[in-house]
Amino acid sequence: MPDAKSPPCRSVPSWTPCLLGLLLTLAGCDSLPPPPAGTPVTEPPPASAAAPACEPPASAPTHSDRDLAGRRLLQWQDELRNASGEPLPARIARLSADTPTPAHLVELGLALLHTRNPGDAARAQGLLEAVGKASGDEAAAWAPWARLLAGRATEQRRLEEQSDRLAQQLRDSQRRIDQLSEKLEALKAIERSLGPKRP
Repeated sequence: MPDAKSPPCRSVPSWTPCLLGLLLTLAGCDSLPPPPAGTPVTEPPPASAAAPACEPPASAPTHSDRDLAGRRLLQWQDELRNASGEPLPARIARLSADTPTPAHLVELGLALLHTRNPGDAARAQGLLEAVGKASGDEAAAWAPWARLLAGRATEQRRLEEQSDRLAQQLRDSQRRIDQLSEKLEALKAIERSLGPKRP
């Protein structure tokens, strides 16, 4: 039989152990050991620090040296085709006397391709091939255009040589025709000299 003087036994609520565990965990956070000596401590940057601005990339040139060389080449081609500006012989003489830079050599080669004189295409081909194989910054800008024109010079030389061969064949044929015509006229003259036979 229970003692009448003992206090009544109260039941412990079910959430009490959870509350005690939470309190112990929070208390343990304050007692963490300090980091070992010599370990660098990195602090997070302050929230108010602004992020470094990215530098804008350097603006690329609108036209490369090769593009500018191509534009100059097209301008020269238009001038030569339309026979505008400096006369062709004077232009060739001036460019031949100038310092032989890649630009001048390409312009001279292009001018020589417009003369249609015998030997000028071969000279132009030599100049343009030299620029196409040259080294240096200026030559590098002109090299692809020089190779393009050198190919045109090669083709023009081939056509000129073919035209010369055909012209020579035509002259030979005409000479043979003239010789045959002379022989025929000689035979006719002999026949006329014999006259009609008398009965």
